[in-house]
Amino acid sequence: MQRIFDAFFWTLVALWFALAVSGGIAAMAIFPAARGLPLSLEGYEGFIAAQPEEGRMLVAGFLAERVFAITEGARLVLAPLTVCALLAQFAVAGRGGSSFQRSRLLAIAVASIALLSGVFWSMPGFTQKDAEYRTAARAGNAAAAMAIKPDVDAAHERASRVAGAECMALLALIVLSSASIGRGGAGGRRGGFAPPSGSRSSRRG
Repeated sequence: MQRIFDAFFWTLVALWFALAVSGGIAAMAIFPAARGLPLSLEGYEGFIAAQPEEGRMLVAGFLAERVFAITEGARLVLAPLTVCALLAQFAVAGRGGSSFQRSRLLAIAVASIALLSGVFWSMPGFTQKDAEYRTAARAGNAAAAMAIKPDVDAAHERASRVAGAECMALLALIVLSSASIGRGGAGGRRGGFAPPSGSRSSRRG
């Protein structure tokens, strides 16, 4: 049973971490490439003509946001499942209060709080500011759009920090979980092997 819950936990936490970092990886690939491409978007031609670099970044934002939208919902499903898998590991192990258990619980709590903060606080704030920016850009009002841009950048920075906290907490959870293998932190025997209880007494005889 322990192996089943271990496999379940590792599958879930690996998927959660992969999805958490995928948005950042997509952004790192899309935005630098967009700077050197002659991108255009229907309805935004006036803004792109007036602000070529910012216009290309705006188009890149449309390309990248789909990745974040897809992964957000999946992470909201994976997070509670991963918490349940971790608690199941502890329950089957029959050990409570170890330092590794407390550290792993703290890591997954931070990751969960960061995820919820991102979904319900930082990302909605960024989306609202970005929508205002796009509305002004679509209207061809480059001056108004650029006036809103600092607020968009600040909201983006805040959302990035929250997302980064989620990724770092998940990485810590993975490292701690790996370190607990063979140390009894996940419920297994220390070292994975214990000599027979009668081996030492037999030698004495």
